[in-house]
Amino acid sequence: MKDVDAILFDFDGTLWDPEAVIFRAHAETFLEFGHRLPAEVWSSLVGTIGPDLWSELERVTGCTADRRELQERVRRRQSRLLGGLGGRPGVHRVLGAVDALGISRGIVSNSTREWVARYARQCGLADGWSTVQCADGDRASAKPEPNLYVAALASLGIPAERAVAFEDSPSGVRAAKRAGIRCVAIPNSMTAALDLHEADLRFESFEQVDLPGIVGGKPMRQASPAARAATPKAPSGGDAAAALQHYYYLPDDLRVVGGEGVHLYAEDGRRFLDCSSGTFNLSLGYAHPEIVEVVREQAGRLIHVTSKFQTEPLNALVSKLAEVSPANLTRVHLKSASGSDANEGAVKIAQVHTGKSDVVTLFRGHLGQTLGMIGASGAAFRRAPFPSHLPGVVHVPDPHCLRCFYRQERATCGLLCVERINDFIDYASTGRVACVVLEPISGNGGNVVPPDGYLQALKELCEERGIVLVFDEIQTGFGRTGRMFAADHFGVAPHMMTFGKGLGGAGLPIAGILTEERLTGVEGHHINSTFGGNVLAAAAALKTLEIIGRPGFLENVRDVGAYVLARLRDLAARVPFVQEVRGVGLMIGIDIVDRDGRPDPALTNHLAGLGMDHGLLLRTSLYGHGNVLKVRPALIMTRQEADEMCDLLERLLLSVS
Repeated sequence: MKDVDAILFDFDGTLWDPEAVIFRAHAETFLEFGHRLPAEVWSSLVGTIGPDLWSELERVTGCTADRRELQERVRRRQSRLLGGLGGRPGVHRVLGAVDALGISRGIVSNSTREWVARYARQCGLADGWSTVQCADGDRASAKPEPNLYVAALASLGIPAERAVAFEDSPSGVRAAKRAGIRCVAIPNSMTAALDLHEADLRFESFEQVDLPGIVGGKPMRQASPAARAATPKAPSGGDAAAALQHYYYLPDDLRVVGGEGVHLYAEDGRRFLDCSSGTFNLSLGYAHPEIVEVVREQAGRLIHVTSKFQTEPLNALVSKLAEVSPANLTRVHLKSASGSDANEGAVKIAQVHTGKSDVVTLFRGHLGQTLGMIGASGAAFRRAPFPSHLPGVVHVPDPHCLRCFYRQERATCGLLCVERINDFIDYASTGRVACVVLEPISGNGGNVVPPDGYLQALKELCEERGIVLVFDEIQTGFGRTGRMFAADHFGVAPHMMTFGKGLGGAGLPIAGILTEERLTGVEGHHINSTFGGNVLAAAAALKTLEIIGRPGFLENVRDVGAYVLARLRDLAARVPFVQEVRGVGLMIGIDIVDRDGRPDPALTNHLAGLGMDHGLLLRTSLYGHGNVLKVRPALIMTRQEADEMCDLLERLLLSVS
């Protein structure tokens, strides 16, 4: 039984952590007058309302400050710096749990109501508030005075003992306690070192919050120093240095501690919008609550079993995949452990059924990391270190209209890129081609979208010559194009389809093959993998398909994707080194060139690295050898988050141009 009727949250600093950036905006203003603003002065003066800082500026300069002008300078800086910030890790989970428990929630903030409303919308925290109490510049109302909390209690009509406050600073804790309200402290990047001993309870982040314990009548008491020391923390610098000695190759310096939705959070407090959705594995973003819940529930029953046996999640997933796939693909193979594994299995199936050996793939194609698929993939640098490759692979030009291999114009080319494949089969292969394997839209190869009619013509060629057409939908599948599969978007049903990555929803590893009935019969020991058919991953995949299939989900992907594409194309017209923005749904690429219009991988990599300074995680094509920035955020992206991403990309590109 709960003993709490309302939870009151401080906004800026607690639900949202912009304080380091706000400090920077004020510090830059101080520097205009030749004076540094120390962090300790900031922490002591901003306990109530910011303008106290101008008294400090007057003290150190000996001059009278024009407060209105100074505030306007700060406002402009903050608007520039705060555009990409959002909520803290775990906030949405805690707010969802508050709502699920039927508890009122309110905001109590020293900021203005306009400020709170604006950034609450930006963080996706705008809805569901029972009361919003703001100081609106009135120092008499501001914390550490208890007035805002007293007003919030009166608005909700509840006694102080039935409320809990979440705060980030000593002044906020003091205000709540003076109003008779129990208080939970969650420090932010600027208050982590401050004394918050007056709080009844302290957590280091929202991800640690035990909400059922807080509202369920358990006594709230301040954690002892020993208990705080026992709180799990990220490895110290020394521990990390020791670990780095043993990595086969060194990872990036960034150390991450959590993720939520389209955002990833670093140990140092920075927040990044992930434009590549965890290497395109997180179709539903970080820590999707429904995926987390189904994985937790399934893990308590069965995580893995030999693929010889049936399980409820696997049976249900096989049926669901057959239901959502093109009508001719009626058989499902779920015993693959990765996309590379699935593609290799598809080649084996085609070879067994046709009795032929050769494989046709495309320039720039990326089919996987196994030795066989490295040999089948495009780009010589991937094959160079290895003395042996999959025999009988024929690489043919891809349908890259911007850089047409045949130097044709689409209006008059007659799809020469398909017609000439006949010549490659007749003169460059053994004449015994088992299959053509391609990504409907190249993923790592540069987001090349084929022209209208290309895939239809390719299927006709394959059927005329008895060749199996395989679509690698490992990156394009499960909603990425705004349709369940790219095959649906282009209106072409292949003879086989491989899938993986996004089917796991929130990062669970799963892959497989869909085939026509006629292609069954290859024995399992030829195409099965040890961890294929994992029960935990199957449960996550089933929930992922349910979510993607809900009314409006794919429509939102199409709408948001079209919006992002339009915004980036408008931006491209103002950036001289962007030659083209192309894509379908939320699978978009930005083509980067030098002054002579030639692909510029060096600038592309520079932009991706610089993106982190702008709060963006970006990946480039061809493992850094290509010239395309890949923009493929989680499919749950909202229009508001799309604006945030496009604003950040605009700042990045314009800062370089």
